Amino acid sequence: MSANRLLASLWLLVSAGLLVMPVLGVDPTTRLYYSNAGQVLVTLTASFYCFATMRAFPAQSPLGKVWGAIGAGLLAWAIAAGIFAAYPILNAGEDTPYPSLADPFYLLAPPLMTIGLVLFKRSAGLESPVWGKALAIAALAIFGYIAWLANAKGLSDPGLFMILVSVGYLLFDPILIAVTLLTASAFRGGDVATSWWYVVGGILLYFIANQLYTYLVGIEQYTTGSPIDAGWLLGFGLIACGAVKARKLLG
Repeated sequence: MSANRLLASLWLLVSAGLLVMPVLGVDPTTRLYYSNAGQVLVTLTASFYCFATMRAFPAQSPLGKVWGAIGAGLLAWAIAAGIFAAYPILNAGEDTPYPSLADPFYLLAPPLMTIGLVLFKRSAGLESPVWGKALAIAALAIFGYIAWLANAKGLSDPGLFMILVSVGYLLFDPILIAVTLLTASAFRGGDVATSWWYVVGGILLYFIANQLYTYLVGIEQYTTGSPIDAGWLLGFGLIACGAVKARKLLG
């Protein structure tokens, strides 16, 4: 078995663990540490694959910059996950509060991934059809509204940090989804499009997990180690798969 396939197998097993543990009655503390460790390791690995693909392109290649931007977004998310994971270790197993010092790093991920998608669309000369543009506008409106609902409590909070974090989640995630759909609508098939469908799928899972997390935190129903955490692991793993496939196209 190749190293890539081994890592893919481990990624799926780690992700599946988050779905199975609640059914098996694993205690919340174990699930918390398991989820935090999994998020850090999976995201760091995904960023490594993106940077490896970036380096596979010539130094001045715009496609190299594309994977560099996406890799930087994942690295920022991994740093945030590390900060998030450190809190319960330093505070006797208490769940990390929201917002925390991790959130500014979490908020760097969607703009950097958006930049990567925009660079890809431009460098590949992709032109989105009218229906793709309409879909992106509709997604921006629909998911913007969903994000507003998810962050409504934070937006009305008297604390400035909470408001700034909530505004970031309100704006950045819907914009990322709109740009993702706009880019995907321009795909015309072929090996390049196949590798980028993995990225699209990964971003969609990332967005869904993000919004569920924010909503559940708002109604005080979230605990780390919940099944929704698998959305982040699966999403970032798919982006890593896209990076691997893109690098293989270079020979």
